[in-house]
Amino acid sequence: MLDVVTILLDPFLLIGLFLGSLYFYLTATFDFWECRGVPFKKPTVLVGNFGPLLLFRKSQPEGVKDMYQWFENERFFGAFRVRSPVLILRDPDLVKSVCIKDFSYFLNRGIPINNDQDPLSGHLFNLEGRKWKGLRSKLTPAFSSGKLKQMFYLLVECCEELRRLIGEASRNGDQTVEVRELAAKFIIDVIGSCAFGIQINALTDDKSEFHRAAKKLSRPSYKATLWRMLRTAMPKLYKLLGVQIVDPSVTKFFTSVVSQMINQRENNGMIRHDFMDLLIELKNKGTLENGTDNSAIFSDEDKQAAKEIELDENIIAAQAFVFFAAGYETSSNTIAFCLYELALNQEIQDKTRREVCDVIQAQGGKLTYDAVQEMKYLDMVISETLRKYPPAPMLSRKCEYNYQIPNSNVELPAGMRVIIPIYGLHHDPNYYPDPARFNPERFTKENKRTRHPYTYLPFGEGPRNCIGMRFALLQIKMGIISFLRDHRIKICDKSTVPIKFSRRSLVTTNEAGFWLTITPSSYN
Repeated sequence: MLDVVTILLDPFLLIGLFLGSLYFYLTATFDFWECRGVPFKKPTVLVGNFGPLLLFRKSQPEGVKDMYQWFENERFFGAFRVRSPVLILRDPDLVKSVCIKDFSYFLNRGIPINNDQDPLSGHLFNLEGRKWKGLRSKLTPAFSSGKLKQMFYLLVECCEELRRLIGEASRNGDQTVEVRELAAKFIIDVIGSCAFGIQINALTDDKSEFHRAAKKLSRPSYKATLWRMLRTAMPKLYKLLGVQIVDPSVTKFFTSVVSQMINQRENNGMIRHDFMDLLIELKNKGTLENGTDNSAIFSDEDKQAAKEIELDENIIAAQAFVFFAAGYETSSNTIAFCLYELALNQEIQDKTRREVCDVIQAQGGKLTYDAVQEMKYLDMVISETLRKYPPAPMLSRKCEYNYQIPNSNVELPAGMRVIIPIYGLHHDPNYYPDPARFNPERFTKENKRTRHPYTYLPFGEGPRNCIGMRFALLQIKMGIISFLRDHRIKICDKSTVPIKFSRRSLVTTNEAGFWLTITPSSYN
C-alpha cells in the first residue's frame, strides 16, 4: 500500500501521466481521415496542420495557397486545426454544393459567441439558424441599389474631401504617399457618414474617436488574433474562458455612439437616407418602406423568422459595428492593392483613367451613381484586384447534419468544418492562367462565361454571401476614382515590390504599407 502511495506522489510520474494524457487527447482524432479513406496531411501535435499560420510564420494567403497545393489531383482532402479535423475543398462543384445546392446543411459559420463579454459579436456575420435568417431577411432591403442611390450624395461629399487632400499633397509636384493610410481614412469617413450619420473628418483629424477605434480593430494583439483563429477549433475552451476579442474601449465607444444617434434621430426627426435611418426604421416599424420584394430570395419560414426579430439598441449597435469592422480594413486594402497594380501597369492605368475621365465628362463633369455604374473597365480592374488579393483568404462553414459528399463514399458527421480556400482557387492556373499577372481582361463577359463561377469568391457566395457587397464595391470605386481623376500613380523607391503579405493579419494586406508617388495629371 505504501509503495502505491509513493508512486502516486512521485512528481515525475505525475508529470508523465499528465503529459501522456494530454498527448492522447491531442492526438486521439488524428486517425479520423485515414479511417474514412480521405487523403490528408500528417498533423503535428498542438497545431495540427495550421502551425505556420498559428505561429505567425506564414501569412494567411501563403498558408492557404500551400494547403491548396498539397493534393492537386483531389477534389477534397482532410486536415487538422489543432486536433479538430476539417475538410478542405478544391472542386468548384463542391463549393457550389456547400454554398448553394446543399446550403441547408451548411447554414452556419460555427463561430462561438461570448455575448456577455463581447456584446458587439451578435451581428449578422456570426449569428446562426433562425436568428440569422430573420435578421438577414430584415436587413437585405437596406442594401438594395435604390437605397444606395439615395445615400450616394454622402459618398460624393467624402470623395470631394479626398480629392482635395490628394491635390494638396501633390501641389508641388511628385509626392510620395502611403495610399492605404489615406484610403483607410476615406473609408472611415464614408462608413461614419453612411452607417452612423456622423461627419468624422478622419481624413484631416488623426485624433478622431473613430480613427482610434479603427486602429485598435486593424491592429489587434497577438492574443486576440490567435483566438480568432482558434475559436472555431476550440469553441468550448473559448466559451469557458470567456474570451473577449473586441477591445473593451471599442465596445464602449460603439454602443455609446449608436445609442446617442438613435436618441438624436428619434427626438429630432432628422432624415439623412443613411443606414442608421434604415436601422431605426426597422426598429420602429419592423420593415422598410419601399423595400425590395424578398419573395424570390427568402422562404415563408425566413419571413416568419424576420417577424420574430425585434431590433433593439444592442442589435443595432452590433450591426453598425460589423458594418464598420468588415468594411474598413477590407475596402481600404482593396483600394491600395488596386492603386499598387495600376502603378506597376501603366497601360492599364491609362485605360482606366481615360474611362473615368470620359464618363464623368459626359455627365457634365459631375460624378453620379449612374456614371459609376457605366465604368465597365474600372469594374474589371477591381474584379481582378479582388481575384489576386481576396480580402478573406479562406472561408468556412459548419456541417449541421450528417452529409454525404456528392459522388463519393465519404460522409461528414454533424459538426464538421468545411474550408473553402479562396486564395488557392483564385491563384489556380487551371482557372486563371499565369495567376500572378494582373490582367483585368479575365473579367470580360466572354471570359467569365468560360470559367466556373465558383472559382471567384471575394465576397463568398450563396445566401450567406456578404450582404454589403454592393456598398463595398461602390466605396472602393469611389476611392479609386478620387485618386485617378486628376492624378497619375507611380511606383517609388519606398514601394514594396513584390508584395510581402502581413503574417499577423487575418485579412490580405501588405506588411510594409503601400508607398506610391502621386503626380498631377489630366486628360482634359
